[in-house]
Amino acid sequence: MAEINHISMGKYIGTNKRLVNFDIAKAICIILVVIGHYSPDLQPGWYASNHDFIYSFHMPLFMFVSGYIYITFKKEESYGHFLMKKVRRLMIPYFVTSILIVSIKLITEGNVYVQNPVTVMSYLKVFYSPEAGYFLWFIWALWWMFVIVPILKSKKLRLIGFAIAFVLHYLPFSITRIFCVDQARVMMVYFMLGVVSYDYKEYCLRFARLLTVPFFALFAGCEYVYLSNEFRGGQVYACYLNPYLGIAVILYISTWLANKRDLYLSKTLCYMAPSTYIIYLFHTTFEGFAKAIVHKIPWIVTAENGWMFIAGALFVITSGVVGPVLLHRYVLVRSRITKFLFGLK
Repeated sequence: MAEINHISMGKYIGTNKRLVNFDIAKAICIILVVIGHYSPDLQPGWYASNHDFIYSFHMPLFMFVSGYIYITFKKEESYGHFLMKKVRRLMIPYFVTSILIVSIKLITEGNVYVQNPVTVMSYLKVFYSPEAGYFLWFIWALWWMFVIVPILKSKKLRLIGFAIAFVLHYLPFSITRIFCVDQARVMMVYFMLGVVSYDYKEYCLRFARLLTVPFFALFAGCEYVYLSNEFRGGQVYACYLNPYLGIAVILYISTWLANKRDLYLSKTLCYMAPSTYIIYLFHTTFEGFAKAIVHKIPWIVTAENGWMFIAGALFVITSGVVGPVLLHRYVLVRSRITKFLFGLK
């Protein structure tokens, strides 16, 4: 346990000063994102439950990790310089990817199956809404986090920011979805949780050390209640707890894997981690091509033959992970232009 806690507080690997356990957490999370975004109409019940399970915590986990990494590597720099870096890292890749996705959909939708079709007006809409694919709301939301959080200069202010984000998350109202402002309101609490977890990591680690087994047990119990139709009264409470418990459990697992870096799984996840953003941007495109192939074989996409459905799902999901990793490692990093367009270092 001491080894786990040491890594959680910031054990680095290599010259790039990467937090190994958080790299693994990001890789696990992006795999969950890719799986979650394959949800065909004709799917077996167990797969639908798997989809609900993933959506109960995976994006809060992404936000938590983003907040923790942000504050861990925060540099002393001007606010304007910081925002310009985020424009290059987040918004330029968002607009470039959105235009590419819209163009591909317009070109192919007459000949192959295209989920969420677009129109020519989508080129305009991407400048204020994730029109190319709803999953891109995450980038807008993350942008607003980076606009707000650097203003909170001290631990005390960041703790107050977390308290405000917590209240805003649970208030029964919504703001405009233009520029994904409402999604940012809902997700800010998890980003700020990552920030304050680093600010007060000594207390968090002491707390986590005592509750390892209870966290796993409570997470399993809450997920069972959330996914079962037998506990409808408790599903609301489970829904509230699952994001926080999911964050804790995945971090426990990620830290354990970080201590077992000789495992093939650990090596694979660490290999994937630098490509996380490219996977997020392009996974639906690669999944789309794979789905176009799968939909040509009707007996694969139906739930009647479970093994055939699994084969089709594995093909689509693997395409959504492996395709972007290969694109990142063997194409995008080879040119200064593509590195600029997709926010790569």
